[in-house]
Amino acid sequence: MLFVIIALSLTCVAISFFVQNYRLFFAFLTMKPLLEPLSLPFIGIFLFLYRYNSMVWTKFTETYSSPFRICLGPYLFIVVHELDQIKAVLKNRHSLDKSIVYNCLKPVFDMGLLTASESTWTESRKIIAPAFGMMPMKEYFNIFVQESLILTEDLEKIAQSENEIECLDHLCRCTLKIACDTMMGVKMERNLIDEWWKISASQRQIWQYRFRNVLLVPDIIFNFTSWRGKQQECLNSFHSIIEKIIQQRTNESSTMFTNNDTSHTRFYDILMHSFRNGKFTQKEIMDNIFTMLGASSDTTATVVHFVIIMMANFPETQEKAYKELLEIYGTETPKFAPVKYEDLQHMHYLDCIIKETLRLFPIVPMIGRKLTEDLKMGEFVLPKGADVIISLMGMHRNEKYWPNPLMFNPDRFLQEKTNCVPYYYIPFSDGPRNCIGLKYAMMSMKVILATLIRTFCKKFRRNRQHRSYQRQGCVAHNHWQDGNLSIWRRPRISHYYCSDVNNMMTN
Repeated sequence: MLFVIIALSLTCVAISFFVQNYRLFFAFLTMKPLLEPLSLPFIGIFLFLYRYNSMVWTKFTETYSSPFRICLGPYLFIVVHELDQIKAVLKNRHSLDKSIVYNCLKPVFDMGLLTASESTWTESRKIIAPAFGMMPMKEYFNIFVQESLILTEDLEKIAQSENEIECLDHLCRCTLKIACDTMMGVKMERNLIDEWWKISASQRQIWQYRFRNVLLVPDIIFNFTSWRGKQQECLNSFHSIIEKIIQQRTNESSTMFTNNDTSHTRFYDILMHSFRNGKFTQKEIMDNIFTMLGASSDTTATVVHFVIIMMANFPETQEKAYKELLEIYGTETPKFAPVKYEDLQHMHYLDCIIKETLRLFPIVPMIGRKLTEDLKMGEFVLPKGADVIISLMGMHRNEKYWPNPLMFNPDRFLQEKTNCVPYYYIPFSDGPRNCIGLKYAMMSMKVILATLIRTFCKKFRRNRQHRSYQRQGCVAHNHWQDGNLSIWRRPRISHYYCSDVNNMMTN
């Protein structure tokens, strides 16, 4: 009986899917043929994706000219990785809706900026944007500095007893505290921080499993699995934490928002002001808070962690960054000479290191958009309703745009050498629906890294150096384990550089 019910359910899903997408399938059949990787009937490239994960995407972009198409189960996608084509998609006002692949994230972020429909996103973005203007960034700056110093102190205490430190865990806590303080205006309690990251780990497992199993993309199938219950538990726990943070904010401040000037207020104040004016529902507030706390803290920590790994792998770049910081601060420690806002404009080489790391390992290797109108792309016409996948990693590692693209070379971003056309480098996406927190992320990363570089030297105790990076396409969380990454307290003598400390460690 159970088998019959499941079979009937799958049949209904298939019929419903065909009815909803018959026009799209017809358009694909009549348009000029696109190249396509070898696929199996009904499941497409599902087995390749399940076995090789995101490495297969990088291989495809190296093999097939843009655009090409792929089949994942019942879904057809058009993949682009050439400059002009990416520009055409990201700039087009009819490609602001997210692709169906974001359905896996929808139950969690829902009406937040990351996964909201075009109409919801348009209104929400206008309301939230002032929280990420230059004036708020300056107000947030002291929080970046304070939490960076606390992070350094915590790592120093650990370094007194052991040299090898798993940095990612500490970075995640640091960036979550920063996000909560800047966005919500409260200091997040330690027990809530621990609970948040425990739940985050569980939620990531659910997402990874669902992304790799295309059959679970439709909610109607996913909701019949045990993973649905696990996801609901995570969601309930996240909402419980957010409610506690909101209550903490309410208890700490009795000052209510009483005027219409939202240009210099925190993210939370803007949300509450909009709620009282009827522009946001309570659900929209919860979804946007979770989106901002989760996205800003998780991605920032991951990128900083990856930059640390790259500097440990390429000590010459670490030394250049340290020398640059010595020119700004001398031998004073961050505690006595903390980073100032005006110092950021002088951290040219550190900026290059961050950009080169993001070029090789964009935090989101691909972006997905759904077309709401036909889009002409050279000799092709992409049909309305098509899901377009933009391969950031494919373009970032394309030798057409980047000499020796698989080499880690921060010098390529030096001002006198840079000749990059817009869209060659888009780790934060671009166009109208780009990352709203781009400036926030870059500023917080530079403060954290500048503080850490001045305090510690990073090195791998065992030989894990790779001079080029071939086809790794995984999100940074899954790509590296800290393992044998060591940190060493920097001597406070100006002529001791990273190379000297490396020699000390190997002797």
